[in-house]
Formats: sequence, C-alpha cells, structure tokens
Amino acid sequence: MSVQTIRIRGVDPLLFRDGRPFSDELGAQRADSLPVPYPGVVAGAVRTAIGNAAGWKWEEAGVPANALAISVHGPVVSMADGQPVVAAPADAVFYRKDNEKKNPLKCMCLRPVTIPEGAGCNMPDDMLPMRVTHEEKPERGYRFWMWDDLKKWLAAAEGEGFDPVPEQFPNIGNPAVEERTHVKIGKNGIAEDGMLFTTASVVPMEQRKTDDGLIKRDWSYLVRVAHDQAVSGPLFLGGERRVAVAATADAESWPTCPDDLKNVLAKSDSIRMVLVTPAIFSGGWKPGWAGGSPPGLNGPKLTLKAACVPRREAVSGWDYAARGPKAVRWLVPAGSVFFFKAEGDTSALASDGWLAPVSDNDQDRRDGYGLAVWGIWDTTGGNG
Repeated sequence: MSVQTIRIRGVDPLLFRDGRPFSDELGAQRADSLPVPYPGVVAGAVRTAIGNAAGWKWEEAGVPANALAISVHGPVVSMADGQPVVAAPADAVFYRKDNEKKNPLKCMCLRPVTIPEGAGCNMPDDMLPMRVTHEEKPERGYRFWMWDDLKKWLAAAEGEGFDPVPEQFPNIGNPAVEERTHVKIGKNGIAEDGMLFTTASVVPMEQRKTDDGLIKRDWSYLVRVAHDQAVSGPLFLGGERRVAVAATADAESWPTCPDDLKNVLAKSDSIRMVLVTPAIFSGGWKPGWAGGSPPGLNGPKLTLKAACVPRREAVSGWDYAARGPKAVRWLVPAGSVFFFKAEGDTSALASDGWLAPVSDNDQDRRDGYGLAVWGIWDTTGGNG
C-alpha cells in the first residue's frame, strides 16, 4: 500500500463547528468556526472521497469499517506558497517588558525546575513545575509559528538565542472569517419569522490591509494518506457541505526532521514532545504510554517529568454507521509540550516518530490525532 501526500484547499469559506450550541433557541443562532479543522474532520472527508472514487456502496456491511481502517495523518496547516505553519508551542511565552508596546518583543522559555529541598507543590505523580523567569503579561496572538522557527526552537535546549522581534517573527494570527446570515425557509417556500441564523466560516484565500501593506494568504492543509486510490478533485470538508479541492502534493512538502536536530536528538536523554495536531489520551492530559515507548516505536523508554498543556478542547461529531451523535471527548490541544527523560536509543524519534501519531487508541491514531515532533530540553531553562 502506497502513502500519498495531498493538499486540500477550500473553494468555499469552510465551517469547522467549535462545539457551542447551534439551534433556533435565543442566543444559539450562530455557528462559529475553529481556525483549523480537527484531524477527524479531515480524515472523514478524505475517506469519503476515496470511497466515492472507488465506487463503494456505503450502505453495505463492512464498508464503513473498511473506510475507518485507512490511515489519514493531518492536517499540517500551510499558508501562501505552501509554507507550513504550526500551532505555537506552549513552552514559549511572548512578552514585552512592563507590558509597553514601545518595548521589543521577547520570548520567555518555560522549562521544568527542580523543587528546592524543604519546598513542595501539588503537581501530580512527582511532576516538576515550570520555571517562569519574568513576571510579565503574555502578549496576545502568535497562534501559529513558521516550521523553520519551530525546528530552531526544538533544537534550543535552554531556549537561548531565540529572541525574535516583530520584523523577524510576524504575528501570523488566525485565518480571516466570513460571516453569512441565513434564513429558514418554510414548507410553503416563504421565510419563517424570526428564523435568522449566522455562520462564521474560515476564508481560504484572504487579503488583509495592515500597517505594513497588503497581506495575501492562501490557507491549505497537507495530509498523508495510506491508500492506493488517488485523492484528487472536489470534496466536501466541514459543515454545510462546503466545497474544497484535493490535489497531489510533492512528498518533499511534508515537513521532515532536519539533520542537525536528528544529531542532537540521538545524543540527548532530555526529550521534548510538541503536538502538531490535538491528541486524545487515556489519562486526559497525560499520555497513557508515558513510562514506555511512544506507539509504533520500539526505541526509548520515556518517563514524563513535566508538561505545558493549554486548556482542553472538546470534539464530537456524527456517527454515520450508528446514525447518531458521537460522545464528546476531550482533546489535548495542538502546541502542548511534554518533557521526558529517556532511556535507550532516541534516534527513531527523528525518523519513524517524526509527525507520527501518539494518541493512545489505534483508531485515534489512524484519524491523525496527536501528530508529534520532538526536540530537546535542559533543566537550566529560561531566557529573556
């Protein structure tokens, strides 16, 4: 079975529901979109496109299960010219001294700190707290990083030498949103009184005026699919059957681990894991495999020492096989960072473990939840 890399671009503004109530009740007549689709949304769209192209009869027994068996890893978000971007790692905090806009932007590196003798904390399972080096209010934004910046950050054990200013590290921000107001049409073909509702959808191609001029962005999603059926042409992505188009992408467009990072990973026993897509763990925020090897790897034993995990997210959806809603599950957000101590050979993290899913459940991994990249850390931590 071959593995193909595809790029999905929206044609319509795309709606990835954020899970808040959406009904005809007062205050719930608006559907807002997430900036990036969850992996399950992309996996479902790709599997449907594969089945339709192959002529599958979805009502036949076993066909939905065959679709779910297809591994779909993504999305890796890209901007104009195919440049990949990634959720900002939670162990990097941007700030300005005294919270003054006139002061240059700084990057504070969060690292685990050993608790002094005689002190204590309420962290679970002997976990270490994070060291905060500056008591400043975090700067808003900076939701996405360019991949080149993330690779440098992964190789920066102490975070030193990574002190960007706005000109070098632009605030990419979220994709633009387009609002549409709709009306419910009754059986007689006439609009019903008071039945207005609004959708706010992600715009795939945007132009935005800033102080620095006109910004043009073309948002797309890279996906790796383990199937021989080519995925190309139009497909439906997200809510309201909005149209996107898939096309074959160069295998080289899928981000790989740089050689310098491979070398430091192979020599280090202090390993950082950064989530590129949200993960689902049996322990809630904590990987169920912690204390052993990541799924699919027979390499190092990784003992969890600390974590930077933002507020949890919820995911649900519609089960087409069961014809009913899926149960709500909690996600560990993209950008979450986990700090491990490693025993054994860590070189596989840069190859088989690079952008491989680390969720605990087999199906969640096939759906692309928990794609991870790896870096190093040092207990001395903290810069700025």
